[in-house]
Amino acid sequence: MRLSSALLLITITGFLSVGCSVSEHAFDAYDETQVVGEEPDFLTLDLARPVPPEALRPPQTAYRVGPGDVLDIEVAEDEKTRAASRIMPDGMLYYDVADGVKASGHTLKEVSTILSEKLAGDYPSPIVTVNLAEAHSQRFFVLGQVKNPGAYAIAKPTTLIEAISLAGGLYSAQNNSGDSQETVDLDRSILIRDGDLMPVDFRGLIEHGDMGQNIYVRPGDYLYLPSVQHRAVYVLGSVERPGPVYFDTDATVLSAVAMAGGPRQDAVINKALVIRGSLTRPRVATVNLHDIMRGKNSDARLAAGDIVWVPNTVFTYLKNYTQGILVTAAQAVAVQEGLNVLGKDFGGANVTISAGGY
Repeated sequence: MRLSSALLLITITGFLSVGCSVSEHAFDAYDETQVVGEEPDFLTLDLARPVPPEALRPPQTAYRVGPGDVLDIEVAEDEKTRAASRIMPDGMLYYDVADGVKASGHTLKEVSTILSEKLAGDYPSPIVTVNLAEAHSQRFFVLGQVKNPGAYAIAKPTTLIEAISLAGGLYSAQNNSGDSQETVDLDRSILIRDGDLMPVDFRGLIEHGDMGQNIYVRPGDYLYLPSVQHRAVYVLGSVERPGPVYFDTDATVLSAVAMAGGPRQDAVINKALVIRGSLTRPRVATVNLHDIMRGKNSDARLAAGDIVWVPNTVFTYLKNYTQGILVTAAQAVAVQEGLNVLGKDFGGANVTISAGGY
């Protein structure tokens, strides 16, 4: 919703209370007529990167079991020994008369060898066969505009298209004429791997069938396909409560920062950034919050999906700095959406939020 003038002024008073610790300049009186805001002066950056060739090849490493996996185990030539055993949360596996063995992190062949050695005193030269009955530990996450968002196991090499298919495919809506209409913002769709953004062109993959974008998913991957109607603005960096801020209308940089609790004491308020558009060709504008507060500049109007970044250091290379901000913003979106949909089950994702400056 739109931040009321009274609430905005109260928040500004809070900004003033930190005095020079926020910046060498304090926030001065604010003109309420600035709330409508003006369009920022954007610069377009080209951040496109090629997909790494190795990401397009199926994994060559053997599956390594982990907590939650169910193994089908049998001592050869003794059908009575066949049993399904689940690997416990601590990584231990219990089978037959063998003491618990540490199975997590081992391949199926390695687990077979370990069990054969453990059972040598109870069976003559035992050969233990081990197969994967249910895969649960190696998971990836698909959230957003898919029919069945959630966590999915990787039991075999799985491409990005196959991953979306496992989640029921893309969600689509129909307009009043009965025609399907796009609900997914392909330009802002993300795949996070090991805390970084994979350079996937989702529009090229899904709309144009570019198989050069159809990478194989890995354990811990996070795929998010946002809605074109997403109303959040993300306020990140050196603010008190980094994260999403929701508006119905009339969002501006100043009101968004206010709703995020205001700048922290180490904030550089004369060089905030607004980032808009796709991840590969974002539009970036520099906004001087100090001058807005003093009435020297008009407040900057925001659009749904914008990222507002308040730095804690003076940056030099805008392109590299923006790339880092986009990674942090993607992580923030991942955590927020993952916790909203999956709750504590999202704990397996390798995603974190950087609350401070980049």
